[in-house]
Amino acid sequence: MLVPLKRHALALPALSLLLFAATQVVAVQAVAGPQALPGKELWLFGGGERICSSVEPEYCEASKLAAAQQFFAQQQAQTSKTFRCDKKSLQLLQQLAHWPVDAAPQARRLQVLQALSAKQNQILSAAELEQLAELLKLTGDEQSAIEDSCEVRPQRPDGSTARMAVYWPGTYAVTQDLFQRFIASARERRQLRRPQTPVTQKPRLLLITASSYNPYEWVDYYQQLFQAAGADVDWLPLEPAISQQVQPWDCGAIEAGRLKHSGQLRRAERYPELAVQQQKLCRDPKAMADVVEQADVVFINGGDQSLTLRALTSPDGRWLPLVERLLQRVRFAAVPLGGSSAGNAVQSGRPLGDIAMISGGRSTHALQHGALAHDIDAPLCRLSQSCGKVLADEQLTYRPQGGLQLFSLGIADTHFRERNREGRLLRLVQDAKAPAGFGVDEATVLRARFAPDRDGNGQDAMLEVHGSGAVWIVDRTAAKGDLAMSSGMAGLRVSRLLPGDTLHWQQVPASKTAHSEGSGSKGPGSEGQSSQVQYQGQLSCGTAPRQPTTQVDAEAYAPLALPGLSVRWQLGSEGQVAACQRSDGRWHYLAQPLSLQLTATKG
Repeated sequence: MLVPLKRHALALPALSLLLFAATQVVAVQAVAGPQALPGKELWLFGGGERICSSVEPEYCEASKLAAAQQFFAQQQAQTSKTFRCDKKSLQLLQQLAHWPVDAAPQARRLQVLQALSAKQNQILSAAELEQLAELLKLTGDEQSAIEDSCEVRPQRPDGSTARMAVYWPGTYAVTQDLFQRFIASARERRQLRRPQTPVTQKPRLLLITASSYNPYEWVDYYQQLFQAAGADVDWLPLEPAISQQVQPWDCGAIEAGRLKHSGQLRRAERYPELAVQQQKLCRDPKAMADVVEQADVVFINGGDQSLTLRALTSPDGRWLPLVERLLQRVRFAAVPLGGSSAGNAVQSGRPLGDIAMISGGRSTHALQHGALAHDIDAPLCRLSQSCGKVLADEQLTYRPQGGLQLFSLGIADTHFRERNREGRLLRLVQDAKAPAGFGVDEATVLRARFAPDRDGNGQDAMLEVHGSGAVWIVDRTAAKGDLAMSSGMAGLRVSRLLPGDTLHWQQVPASKTAHSEGSGSKGPGSEGQSSQVQYQGQLSCGTAPRQPTTQVDAEAYAPLALPGLSVRWQLGSEGQVAACQRSDGRWHYLAQPLSLQLTATKG
């Protein structure tokens, strides 16, 4: 359970930080030899980072937009997608036995093909293709197949593929700061690992784009982004169409395997330069292993965390050998790892296998129907007849054993306040019996620096928030009750941290805290857990004043009226919450009581 802080402890948060740093130094000094290093460091980006690029100029700083557009023109950059369904495209679609949909009436199949044939060789914008899809009442999967088979490769006058372009000077300073901090940490840790390296030498970033259905699409974008932030970039071109083969890999079968594993068509034709690069590394396993060994920092993009895992594991579900080595380097060789959106969520878990990874779902459905341990199907699985159990799109799903098993404090979630995800995270934390949940807002990073440990199950970490949003943390180690209908939960503790806030988080055996002042004993809601959480933190606003509960985070904790169910949150105690409000209206608070009541209703 939470060990409440003494009143003076909150006034001395710097002491907690200094003690944590000292612990790391002592731990490093206690281990003999040059391999002594600090613990793992993880960067959990919430997604939605506003980066000025040729495909998202709306994210450019307004005063720099004209300069950005000029830069994109000079670079002959890709600005949008266009489509042309030629003879080859139509033949490919016609050969898909289960397209436009599984068991579709032949008349409808002919209708769709005839409509596309009527547009044969015409250039269509994304909006025009969308209009055609609406007219034909196509599903998202059906439309995706058309987009892949008909997408036009944008070309420069010299015949090379036009790339997305990132204009770093037009990217907002708060976003630049996130990525520059990430790379600066990689440089500092590299110097600890290899002090003979010139400080001026750029750290090498290993880029993994396996979270995307199309692993080629965002390679150029992230390469330019991280080069601008101060790194040299190597791409690790793993994807399920490679890793899900029995080794040795048949590199010539990648393109054909994409339909089954990623729901993709004609990607090598669309991205020929990247396809060549991928083939070269696929055929040279030593070169692929070398880029892992040379990495000073790792970054995983957004998309679908279930795809990420399929790309990093073999058909039997085990880590690929080079991935196993990568995880070892993150855990024990001071190589930071960061990820945005899916690249954040996939970090959840620990080698004990008792912290889950979230894989999908929405809060309203989760509060009504709970969470389900379920493997997510491959994209466009109907085309390959490989779909499993059909679930509602809103169903909360998770992988019980976690993802990369690196973020060992609890379950990580993303796009948090923007998508009202408090309900789904709390539901999953309860159903999966995780000690805690950590929800990161968009354009925000939770940086977690762990004390060194021997097994990668680290439970001692200094947490910092950077960016423009917040991080929501729920601790259920002292919770009582459950989320069954007409029941509820009490004893939860929640924090919402803003940039500049810090938290020293420790989960320790209950016996070590059972007699601590104010700690209490393990409550009946702890369900036999053998550990408790204690933490000290600092809010950048100083000591938080008491506020009426009705005023604090009113939108996040608003009552919900769902079909057959009412949901009522209660933050704070005795009608008050210790919280501060930032000038933009966002609240931050630390370790405040939270309860949740679900009540069955008619309707």
